[in-house]
Amino acid sequence: MGYWCSLHLFDDKKFYSEVVPELKGETGDLTEACREFLKHYLVGGISRFTEEKINSLIEENIQKIVSISKSLDGTFKIHHEFHEIKDYDAQIRFIGKLEGHYEFCKFLEYYIFKTCADYNPHLGLGKGGVSRNFDIPMKTLSCNIIGELDNWNDFLSQDRMGIANWITHEDVELLYLDKENLHFEDNERAETFLELLDIAYKNKLGFIVGIDMRETQLELLYENKLLKI
Repeated sequence: MGYWCSLHLFDDKKFYSEVVPELKGETGDLTEACREFLKHYLVGGISRFTEEKINSLIEENIQKIVSISKSLDGTFKIHHEFHEIKDYDAQIRFIGKLEGHYEFCKFLEYYIFKTCADYNPHLGLGKGGVSRNFDIPMKTLSCNIIGELDNWNDFLSQDRMGIANWITHEDVELLYLDKENLHFEDNERAETFLELLDIAYKNKLGFIVGIDMRETQLELLYENKLLKI
């Protein structure tokens, strides 16, 4: 068994300057985005509810999303209490008791691809990460950066479904300049990764990895925000 992973282009500059402040409730208004989110992610949708009930659901979800978002550090990757726990089972128990974590993870996947990531073009990584497609020498920039991309962040995904991790456009630039250390032979997935790396480098974009995401919604609803090709 395993998880289906995919790699996508990601505008980390917009994410940190616009999206993170919105998720933390510092700027903007998530009401309409949350309404659209509930239409597609809530089982059965929201058409069966009264407008009063819908508004209540929206308010409850936004409160949970903002609360969890505010608990993360400046990278928006680290929840200090969670990441201080070293035992995996204890981490899972912690998440299970954390109010709003499920809603946060699902909305994060939706909102990132609504605002600052494109579903297409993407690279299907299959049931693994990027590094397995290359022979990368240890103690190189490529090894460190690809290692970060392949290091799934269990706090950001729900039961390993959703956002796994990302790297910034600066990381992509360093990786591009060190790409001679990305060794491979007869690997179509590796070749495609290098093509996406070239696109990301030229357009000053980062990469984001998702696991078992709701690709039908992400692919159809919000295409080609970053590139028009």
